[in-house]
Amino acid sequence: MLLLDLITKAWVFSLPRASLPAWMEQHYNTGVAWSMLDRHPGFVVLLTAVLIPVLAWVWWSGYRKLGWPENLAFGLILGGALGNAWDRGGSVFGVYAGVRDFIHVDLGFWPLNPWPTFNIADSGISVGFVLLLARAFRPQPKPVPTAS
Repeated sequence: MLLLDLITKAWVFSLPRASLPAWMEQHYNTGVAWSMLDRHPGFVVLLTAVLIPVLAWVWWSGYRKLGWPENLAFGLILGGALGNAWDRGGSVFGVYAGVRDFIHVDLGFWPLNPWPTFNIADSGISVGFVLLLARAFRPQPKPVPTAS
């Protein structure tokens, strides 16, 4: 996830804007999802620096032994978080102007239009979260009563 995110960002942002297809654009986001907190990029960098180790600890201490779906979900979430953290770190050092978003989806109806521009990392975070949510609501096997 991390490598795919960084490669696609580098590729899209190396292209001239005029050559991009309609579903792509070059956008920098200094905030988080839907540009929330975009006026506080320092806080977003700090929040990212705190949340990634917390997410890694949550996975390591509770989810890694549950099975491949949970490991896949956390891999997508952590890979996406690290991809966006790379850009946020780059913005601190003046390499980027924020997280590089480039996928533009125009669904053409309210409230899903306009949909915020996003990237591969954002997709990984979203898919991983939905996968964790789906696993949390799956039916649990009923315990087998033991004879006493």
